Amino acid sequence: MTSLREFMRRVPQCVTVVATYHEGKPHGMTVSSFASVSLNPPLVVISLERNTKTCNTVLVSKKFAVNLLGQKQSQLSDIFAYVDHDERFKRVKFRIENEVFPVLDDVVGVLFCTVDKAYEAGDHLLVLGKVEECKIYSDDPPLVYLQRQYFTVGPIRE
Repeated sequence: MTSLREFMRRVPQCVTVVATYHEGKPHGMTVSSFASVSLNPPLVVISLERNTKTCNTVLVSKKFAVNLLGQKQSQLSDIFAYVDHDERFKRVKFRIENEVFPVLDDVVGVLFCTVDKAYEAGDHLLVLGKVEECKIYSDDPPLVYLQRQYFTVGPIRE
């Protein structure tokens, strides 16, 4: 029987870095399980592995930023997926917006969210976030992850 993991590798997903800031320290991780839930009120959902520092800090700070990576930012995705948690922000350029939201340089855009609710879902936590503000910085195509490789999107030409 095919595993869910094998199936999901065939589903293209945008690549984001979910980040938060608490007690003077930024925290963040690569997240591809991200979706819009509602436009009114504006809600998104992220899926965070429960035993991570980022997940725990999001729950404490009650705030998070969803940084949408662009087509040339696969290195950022890898840093926030594979580098030791405490070293991630030492390797990238970023700024803190509104005193609580880490924003990575040159991302396509960012959502500033407040935790609305969190739901246990197996080894993950589904975090429902109320979008407080949305900023778009570029029209670059987003970074997409599929079959353990990075891609981007473009129009179909027939």
